[in-house]
Amino acid sequence: MTASPRAPERRRRRPATAALVVLLAGVLFGTLAPADTGVRLAAATDESTAATPTIRIVQANIKSGMGEAKTKADIRAVFRQKPDFVTYNEMTYRPDSWLVPPGYAMHRTAGPYTGETPVVWNTARWNMVDQGTFLISNRMRPAGSKKRFELGLRYANWVTVQSTTGQTMSVISTHFAPEYGYTEGITAPSFRRLGVLVQELRARGPVVVGGDMNTNYKNAADYPRNTVASVGLTPTYDVAGQALPTGMYRNATIDYVFMAPVTSFTLQRQFVTTVNSDHRLLTADVALVGGSASAFVPGTKTNDPATRPGAVTNLFIAALNKAPKGAAVHLMTRQLRGGNIQRAIFRAKSRGVHVQILTASRRPTWIERRLARMLGTNVYKRSWIRHQPRWTAHRLPAASVLASASGGTRALRIDATRALIPESHRVLTRARTTTDRTSYDLMFVRFFRAAGRKL
Repeated sequence: MTASPRAPERRRRRPATAALVVLLAGVLFGTLAPADTGVRLAAATDESTAATPTIRIVQANIKSGMGEAKTKADIRAVFRQKPDFVTYNEMTYRPDSWLVPPGYAMHRTAGPYTGETPVVWNTARWNMVDQGTFLISNRMRPAGSKKRFELGLRYANWVTVQSTTGQTMSVISTHFAPEYGYTEGITAPSFRRLGVLVQELRARGPVVVGGDMNTNYKNAADYPRNTVASVGLTPTYDVAGQALPTGMYRNATIDYVFMAPVTSFTLQRQFVTTVNSDHRLLTADVALVGGSASAFVPGTKTNDPATRPGAVTNLFIAALNKAPKGAAVHLMTRQLRGGNIQRAIFRAKSRGVHVQILTASRRPTWIERRLARMLGTNVYKRSWIRHQPRWTAHRLPAASVLASASGGTRALRIDATRALIPESHRVLTRARTTTDRTSYDLMFVRFFRAAGRKL
C-alpha cells in the first residue's frame, strides 16, 4: 500500500541529486567557493591543502657566538628548504624572533641549558598535541673547576604533533655533550637516556630525533652502534648506506636524523648544505608508511560479545580521537549513550574539530542533552546536534561516522549495524569502513538532508 506513492517521490529526487553532483564538481574545479562552516565534502577537498607524503626534517647546529648577520643568514638557509620540522642546536642566546618565521611555531623551555635545543614545526601542516623538555645528561664539572659552563648538562626538547590528515608523530631535538675530560664515556648513557624518552613517545606514534650527537658515525670506535640499536633508533645513514659530512672539522659525521621505529618510515633522500656555521645543515626527506600512514583500512570489523564487546564502538571512538584540528566529523546514531563515546566527542570539540551529530531518540538521552548545551542545535554552525525521528525515511544506517580527515585518511566512512549504545556490546555488531570519496559523499548528502540543511 505504501510502495506506489514512494516511487514518484524517488523520481522527483533525481534532479536534486544531479544538481548536487554539479555542485560538487563546481567546488572541485574552483567554480564555486562554499563558506567554511564545518562542511567537508570529499569531492570538494582541495588537494593542495593536503599534507604532503614527504616530511622534511632539517637538523641545524648554528654555531654559538656567531655574529647576528651570519646567524640570520644560516636561519634563512634553513627555511629556504621549506621544512616540516627543524631541530636546532646551540640556540640558547638567540631570541625566538630570529628562529621562527611566519607559518612556523617553536617549543623550548627557557634557560641556558634547556633553551639550547628548540624544535620548530610548520603550522600549515602540523598541529601541536603535546610538548616537553627532558633531561639527557647531568654530569657536573668537578669541584673547584674555574669554568662556569656545565659541559655535561644536556636536555632534549620534544613536541608531539598531528598532521592535517590526522597522522600523529613526535620530533625530538637534542645535543649531546662531547667526550672530553670529566665527560669521558658520556655518549652511551646519553643514548640510553634518550631511548627512555623515545619509548615514551612511541606510544603515540612514530618518532624522529635530530641532533648533534658529538660522536662520529664513520669511526667504529667512536659511534656506539649497539647501544643506538638497543634503544630502537636507526640513523638515516644506515638506511641510505651513506654517511654525510656534517662537521666542517675533518668532515666528521656528527649530526644525525634518527627514526623510531624505522619500519614506520621510508627515507626518500638526505643531503647537506654548507652555511656559515661550523656544521652543515643536514636535511632528510622521509614519509610515513604502513599503519603509521593510515590508521583505518577498508573492510569489515565484527565485535565479539565475549572477548571484544566494544570493538565497533572503539572504531568510532578512534575516528573521533584521530581527527585533527579543523577536520569535520559527522556522526549519526539512532541512540547515543556511553561515557567513552561522549568523552571522545568532548575531546574532539575541545581541540578544534567540527562535530555534527544526528540522533533519532524519542526522548533525548542525558548525553544528547549535555551535547546540545555544548554544541548547540543550529545546523548552520560548525558544530551541532540535531534530532531526526524519520530515520528510516532518510535511509540512514543504525550508526555511521564521516570524517573529512582522521588517522591519515581523508573521506573516512564507517557504518555500523547497531546504534552507539552499551547494549550493542552484548550482541553481534558489524562495522564497515570505506575510504573512497564516492561512498563518503553518498552518506554525506543523506546526513545533511536528514539534518534539514541545504547544501
